[in-house]
Amino acid sequence: MASRSVEFSAGSEVDYSAYRQPLGGRTIGSLPHCSQVGLRSRGTRNQGLFGSAGKTMIGGLPKFTVVTPSLNQVGYIEETIRSVIDQEGAFKVEYFIMDGGSCDGSVDVIRKYADAVNGGRYPIRCSEVKIRWASEKDSGQSNAINRGLRQATGEFASYINSDDLYVPGAFGKVANAFAADPKADFIYGDGDVIDESGGRQWEWLSRPYNHRVMTTYHFLWNDFTNYIMQQATFWRTRVHSRLGFFDEAFHFAMDVEYWVRAGHAGLVLRHLPEKLGKFRMIQGTKSTSGPTAFWSDSLEIFRRYRGISDLHIYLAYYYFNLAKHNGWDLPQAKTEADRSLRRWDALAPAEYMATRRSTAKAYAIACFLIANQLQKQGQRSLATSFLWEGIKRDPSVVIRPAAIYPLLKQVVGSAAGARLDRCADWLISSYRRRRFDYRYVQLQRTGGSR
Repeated sequence: MASRSVEFSAGSEVDYSAYRQPLGGRTIGSLPHCSQVGLRSRGTRNQGLFGSAGKTMIGGLPKFTVVTPSLNQVGYIEETIRSVIDQEGAFKVEYFIMDGGSCDGSVDVIRKYADAVNGGRYPIRCSEVKIRWASEKDSGQSNAINRGLRQATGEFASYINSDDLYVPGAFGKVANAFAADPKADFIYGDGDVIDESGGRQWEWLSRPYNHRVMTTYHFLWNDFTNYIMQQATFWRTRVHSRLGFFDEAFHFAMDVEYWVRAGHAGLVLRHLPEKLGKFRMIQGTKSTSGPTAFWSDSLEIFRRYRGISDLHIYLAYYYFNLAKHNGWDLPQAKTEADRSLRRWDALAPAEYMATRRSTAKAYAIACFLIANQLQKQGQRSLATSFLWEGIKRDPSVVIRPAAIYPLLKQVVGSAAGARLDRCADWLISSYRRRRFDYRYVQLQRTGGSR
């Protein structure tokens, strides 16, 4: 198993008590339309105690708590359910399906499997499975996940969305990994990204945990840094007493915030280089809702775990990406960004004023980022306008690489600037392949998928 590499960054202290509120009100078992279903126990074949390697767990069989939040996913939820209850090995599974009040037939699918399992008509392949489900309105995906996790009685936890899947044998591999490494708080693996029909689009290959990388941004190629696949991530339920649950203020990156929160608290996240999950990319879902949809949550992660001092560079890239998809209208991009970041209005006055100062510097840097892109497109006149606007907004930013590079290209002219771009692209690509994409490079060299 790959070793852990953690590099901590200076950031603000995080109050985890905010994520530990009790469920309140009724338990899952008493919710309307809720069915508690116990699957009969059954022995397993000669697969070893946990499914393959035959590790022994003192004190009995391990138990997984799995939560599926769902809303109107009748076309996919059956396959998701089966990916959970068809796991094979000597372990137990308690499965919470938290439906948000679907009206597309999803509830009928959920009830069908609950009834079949409860009546002993479903051929389970592990030692025990219990399903609890509820169908009623919730306040969002994070809320639905938390409602299940707060009922957890298992040693290990995970959640799987109602259009995603676990691969066969995943639970056995995870149980073995936890048994082999008692210090591990999280185990996360690899997986496949699939389309609506289940066809593989590409492989998701993770790597050992690096806290510094997880709390920054790939500025050189304009991309987020998260490489932990949610569908392939499991954790010990003991971490709930340390971290609490998912932050319900997050609607897109609640999983990334949880992994980063764990790293910030000094918990141990281990990478298991095995395929454990499948992430389905479907048009119309949150994952495909837009190129800038994740930015608001991501900026809050940057603020919490890196602090205010560097926030302006992250904001600059947010403005740049918004403007890129709105005809390079930077004032409109900033207005849209301000709307999406209203959560910061509730910050303490000193911190709030620091975020406002960050937005001013970010606007100037964004001018240079846009100018660089316009130069590549041959729009030198418009690029010049953005260069002057950036200088006028904040002359101090001209000493930053983001400003120096387009200013240099403007001086040397179009032909030389194009040569500089080709050289820079080659250097960035080489660095990226060596430092971050090395597992994909190794896979290409071996000639095939795993």
